[in-house]
Amino acid sequence: MTLRTGFPVFPAYPVPVVHAWTSVKEHGFYSNLLIIIEHVGTHVDAPAHFIEGGRTIDEVLIDRFMGKGVVIDVTHLGPKEPITKDIIKGILSKYGIESLKGSVVLFYTGYDSKLGTPEWFNHPGLDGSGAKYLLDLGVNAVGIDAPSIDHEPYPAHKLLLGNGVPIYENLTNLKELVDKPGFRIIGLPLKILRGQKH
Repeated sequence: MTLRTGFPVFPAYPVPVVHAWTSVKEHGFYSNLLIIIEHVGTHVDAPAHFIEGGRTIDEVLIDRFMGKGVVIDVTHLGPKEPITKDIIKGILSKYGIESLKGSVVLFYTGYDSKLGTPEWFNHPGLDGSGAKYLLDLGVNAVGIDAPSIDHEPYPAHKLLLGNGVPIYENLTNLKELVDKPGFRIIGLPLKILRGQKH
């Protein structure tokens, strides 16, 4: 997603600022000053985001951020409806996928188009059964085109991050990859020292 001043964020977070710092005309080069929380726009959650003593983003092994990709279309689900093991299993069987070892699973909800609207936070979310199923299948990472992978009490965050599986949030354009399993994904985050250490 395109970062900008005023980009929508969770209520606890400061609103981002993108401020012109230098210009080619005045300084000979162009740059912006960014004032943002780690969880703005498209980003990756490291284990430390929810797990006390968990790995920070700079400590997560780089191979976790790449692999064969599969997009699971859940646009048929209603607001805050759970993405369950049965839903995931059904779509994977349609593709003939029995193992996700080393894969990155992305959920297409369509909620990236609701950015900044009251509905944006009402996206479907991965439940505990779905998160455990993905862990059992050996995923490298999981992602969604919504502001969070789940809703309170955050079962997917706790299960995935607790097992070292990073989470991509606020992805966009996933519609382009529906029904195209096996694509190669490389989604490297900013390497921030102690990133997401709470």
